[in-house]
Amino acid sequence: MLLLAFVIAVYFIERSFSFNIVKIENYISSFGPWVPILLLIIIIITSSIGFIFMIPIAITALLLNPYLAFFISILGLTIGASISFFLARYFARDYFKKHFINKINVLKKYDEQIEKNGFLKILFLRLIALIPYELVNIAAGLSKIRFLPFILATFVGVIPGAILTIYLIKNTQDIFSSQFLLASILMTLFFVLPLLSKKLRKIVFNLS
Repeated sequence: MLLLAFVIAVYFIERSFSFNIVKIENYISSFGPWVPILLLIIIIITSSIGFIFMIPIAITALLLNPYLAFFISILGLTIGASISFFLARYFARDYFKKHFINKINVLKKYDEQIEKNGFLKILFLRLIALIPYELVNIAAGLSKIRFLPFILATFVGVIPGAILTIYLIKNTQDIFSSQFLLASILMTLFFVLPLLSKKLRKIVFNLS
């Protein structure tokens, strides 16, 4: 049932936005050899300020070959995450620490834990696709986690989702094909399985 609901949802989303996406595709295509750079800039901007960056990634997958689309998407998401992280760290960390972390024991404890075990926490947060990408960036910037573990975990953590998204988008033209069915199954598992892992939830949220 979950897989069927996912396939139906993808079908209606694709139909609802196909016209607008085609218009956007045509406009971006008019930039010729600058298309990859333009797409990279768009992904960086959308993933750093909270817009729906999945749309430019979908367009990237449609306009470019899978390997270049993957490279552009990963690079854009990583740079976008860095921007969000530093904005939160240098403009809001002190205020958040003074007014929230120092006054709420749960936040204070979690802040200390993520400093010690930040790589795994961020990595698994990236694998929980239902958690907004930008929220993780900002929350990390507000925490004690060092930048290097954050960005390495981000880079590794977005790879599976990027691969599956590009693979799915490449096969949306024929939703009755075996490739689309396989992409839908893999994407459904990607959304569901991390949420079912007790060990993952414990590492990320310190919950039992």
